[in-house]
Amino acid sequence: MHKGIVIFLMLLAARLAVAADPIAELKSADQNWSKASEARNLDQFMSFVADDVYATGPDGKWTHGKAAMRDGWSKMLADPGFKLIWTVDTAGVSKDGRFGYTRGTFQGSMGGKPMSGGYATVWEKGNDGKWRVVVDVAAGG
Repeated sequence: MHKGIVIFLMLLAARLAVAADPIAELKSADQNWSKASEARNLDQFMSFVADDVYATGPDGKWTHGKAAMRDGWSKMLADPGFKLIWTVDTAGVSKDGRFGYTRGTFQGSMGGKPMSGGYATVWEKGNDGKWRVVVDVAAGG
């Protein structure tokens, strides 16, 4: 019985250590956002986006606001050939834990044409503890 308690406490400590790692938490948010894109789940995708978001894609056109981003993504997802996934390479979090960034590569297809490139995303941690995108920049390669 004593061994079981020790193992439980070790597992709990390991879980708390991971939960207390803000960079790992941010990378997880980034990859979960990618999974929402891959699943073509617009509501889930938008749950990662701040109300006052700024975003630009490989075309260089900026959108501002969650409603504008939702509208753009609704149109892209209407294309049955649209696919977009990405992989985070690096991430960092400010000392106060309120802001962070992720950087990585993306690949997919739109309009029947393959696309790939790099991205950088600025995230803000809300009062609810959830990371949300405030600036997203993608550049084709």
